[in-house]
Amino acid sequence: MRHIPLERDILQALNAVRIIDTHEHLDTEEEFCSSHVDLGRLFVHYANSDLVSAGCPPQDIERLLTDTTLGPRAKWRLIAPYWDYIRDTGYGRCLEIAIRDLYDIDGLCEQNAERLSECMAAARYPGYYREVFDRAGIGVALWNRLERYGPIPRMWTPTYDRSLFVQDILTPFLELRDPQWSEGWGRPILCLDDYLGAIEERFAAHAGQASAIKFGVAYSRPLRFEDRARAEIEPLFNRLLNAGWERNGAMPTMQELRAIQDYLVHFCLQQCARYDLVAKFHTGLQEGNGNTITNSRAALLANLFARYPTVRFDIYHISYPYHDELAALAKNFANVAIDFCWMWIISPAAGRRALSDYLDAVPVNKIHGFGGDFIFIEGTYGHAVMAKENIARVLADKVADGEMTCDRAIQVGTWLLRDNAINWFGLRDKVPAEVLGA
Repeated sequence: MRHIPLERDILQALNAVRIIDTHEHLDTEEEFCSSHVDLGRLFVHYANSDLVSAGCPPQDIERLLTDTTLGPRAKWRLIAPYWDYIRDTGYGRCLEIAIRDLYDIDGLCEQNAERLSECMAAARYPGYYREVFDRAGIGVALWNRLERYGPIPRMWTPTYDRSLFVQDILTPFLELRDPQWSEGWGRPILCLDDYLGAIEERFAAHAGQASAIKFGVAYSRPLRFEDRARAEIEPLFNRLLNAGWERNGAMPTMQELRAIQDYLVHFCLQQCARYDLVAKFHTGLQEGNGNTITNSRAALLANLFARYPTVRFDIYHISYPYHDELAALAKNFANVAIDFCWMWIISPAAGRRALSDYLDAVPVNKIHGFGGDFIFIEGTYGHAVMAKENIARVLADKVADGEMTCDRAIQVGTWLLRDNAINWFGLRDKVPAEVLGA
């Protein structure tokens, strides 16, 4: 049973909170302003996966995203047979909320395709990110820039807007099958010590500014990282390096790759302990189609939680569909926090059930209520609206059941959307006071 008046009161209070958005992939605003855009941009991730799942041919998605000879109506016709099948998913609802509020367009359809594309193009100007952040109630976002230009820019982007973002260190150095994995470090990589030294230099240079380090390898392997001895890894690394992976095609086996990755992840966590840096892990559902979901359950990380008790871990996407396991992990380990980034559009109903359970089982200071996890700004806005609405529903239920007062529910909602992230990621030392706010 919905408790609409309570939801409305709590939501009104949450709309006044200056949110800490724990995870975004947005382009820099310079790239945003200079890029060609039409409605296809809304399907660069997430909704495109649901379209493929509904039966849309992947080649039609590719044309939607890349074929500049097609106009907006022609692009819409590529996906129109499948849109009605996905419009009620979290992904579909997020897009329609965004275009309704930002562009005053009621629903995605062929008749609106040209106007929507025009509105999106007209919004490409400096300052638009901040306008949307303000409308969404977002103060600052923790940022992973998605790049494909080699190890250094992908690990850290030197120039970015500190009034919008706090940057995460990325982990391209784990992608040892990339042909250019050993290039671009500013020094020759001739042995394991060279590689570890280059990684350590990046920690020393950026940990003081970074919000965290992000590990996304659950897309390619299970999240169990064994504690490997250097004596095991060093000769393997050096032999394969000298064989010339990128030059001679002597690719490592998956077993060899995983062993080296295990060692490197433990090395990075030692750096996190040294620099008091949070470790973020992608867990649960992987974006796209045809992934191996069992690779990504958070319970596989339990040995790391125990091995590194002084490192704070942020566990993405509530490990959905393994979110019940994550409740037990966060309850047991003081250094484990739950992050709802991406979750409110994966399944709003599952997110509500999980949050209600977490509030019963887990200390509330270890739950982060929102991370947009979008490449495009419209998605960030729609997701923020959904997050606040669904958090308000859960808290209204708690009040109606007599478990909280309304004032307490508003306090908890504020912690979920703001205070918890400020404390977990140490943002008062990393974000200008005028950006972070009171």
